[in-house]
Amino acid sequence: MTPAIDEKTPRRIVVVFGGGTADARIAGVLASLVSRREDELAGVFLEDRGLFRLAELPFALELSRVTTTSRPLMTRELERQMKVQALRAERALRDVAERAGSAWSFQRHRGRLASALASLRDADLLLLGALRGALASSSERGATASLFRSREAERTRPVAVLCDPIESSDRALGAGIRLAEKTGRGLIVFLPVDASASFHEIQRTLQSAQLPRAAIRAVERAALLGSVRRAAPAILVVGAGETGFEEPRIGVLQKELRCPIVVVR
Repeated sequence: MTPAIDEKTPRRIVVVFGGGTADARIAGVLASLVSRREDELAGVFLEDRGLFRLAELPFALELSRVTTTSRPLMTRELERQMKVQALRAERALRDVAERAGSAWSFQRHRGRLASALASLRDADLLLLGALRGALASSSERGATASLFRSREAERTRPVAVLCDPIESSDRALGAGIRLAEKTGRGLIVFLPVDASASFHEIQRTLQSAQLPRAAIRAVERAALLGSVRRAAPAILVVGAGETGFEEPRIGVLQKELRCPIVVVR
């Protein structure tokens, strides 16, 4: 499984922003992914249609996280907040693109991820963050919270690669290696037990990359996401499904994990 990535081939990288603090982390990952002027960046700010439907209800309230006071959730105010968040996301994308000398574009989209990506099917990489309110057990939330308290612990969080036996998994491994090299993080490759025939080939690839910290974990398929979650990765890299960027599969990863996700076609 040699990472089949041509460094000279221009890539189109699509970044999906959703507002909030997660967007800053996504911009940081994007800066590590962009490696040359030929890369083209396309940003999409995804607005939650459900929030706008909620704002149309007469009893909907908005709770301030700072003052803990509530007020009616108004469509006009929601529009204003979305515009501000979209402008921040656009600025972050523009800054990364200008530093790299890459072409870029940005759009707002209200609706589902699948419809946002419908016009971006020629993308090579898809970068997105965790969903708001992603669920985890109380013990896992506590472990993650304690991890974030330490800056040193944050720096040691690894890049994780989920290697399914699909065509794009070798490119996902290559992207994970490059991210680990650029960010100075360790790398953990999660491999389903039923695909363990690839173990030695992945091992040789990691040895040739000469990363300071790298490991392969063979896990039963049913326990894969739990194992990835407990590893608390800074970034997860996965291969796109056989039919491209599959929204159900991406949605499961977003709900289960609290880190940016890079999907490699």
